[in-house]
Amino acid sequence: MRISAIATATLVVLAMTPSIAQPRGSFVEVDENLWVTFYDVPSHRFRSIRDAFVRRDFDAVRRDLVTSASHLTIESGRSSPELADRLADVGQQMLQMSDNLDGPEVTAELLDKLFGRTHWLLAQHYLYHARISRDANNNSMAGRYLWATTHHMERAALWSDSRISRKLVNSLEELRDLAVQLQDRQLAAAARQEKPVARAEAVLQEIGRQIDRPVVLKIK
Repeated sequence: MRISAIATATLVVLAMTPSIAQPRGSFVEVDENLWVTFYDVPSHRFRSIRDAFVRRDFDAVRRDLVTSASHLTIESGRSSPELADRLADVGQQMLQMSDNLDGPEVTAELLDKLFGRTHWLLAQHYLYHARISRDANNNSMAGRYLWATTHHMERAALWSDSRISRKLVNSLEELRDLAVQLQDRQLAAAARQEKPVARAEAVLQEIGRQIDRPVVLKIK
């Protein structure tokens, strides 16, 4: 499967180069097997943004906000109907913030809130793709998307400054193990019997209750 995506700039940044001086509106084709490996780009960028904002290094903040917004633009273009507009919206908020960093309206607390919301939406986005891969009997991709789902659920809780129960922490670890097993041809069949995607859906809903965030994705 191939993904049409805006962002020559995004690919440059995902290769970890600092430049964002690429023209917006460029189009490239990205192989899904490659793109899913960048599931944690927001995690690295958000930490850098927070640290740079405290230091008042607005050039660094602006660069990473634009990078994150480009990533979300791409993901919104291949997301579910329930999530697409919401992912695009948080990306737009990041671009607006990048243009107003000197003003009083952008605060560390506002950044934290936006990052928490972004991770929560991405968790649901990757769960959506894990479900598609499962239904297509593509165990390897289901495992990769399940790993990404678990990562973003955990990050959503962390950025929300919320505690989740020990039981849920254990459930996240179990989901990670199943995600790895799904990517192993010898273990995938047994892992599927554990219904990992359905379990992830249940964990998502429970975490949503504990951190007081709504679940947008339609749970089957």
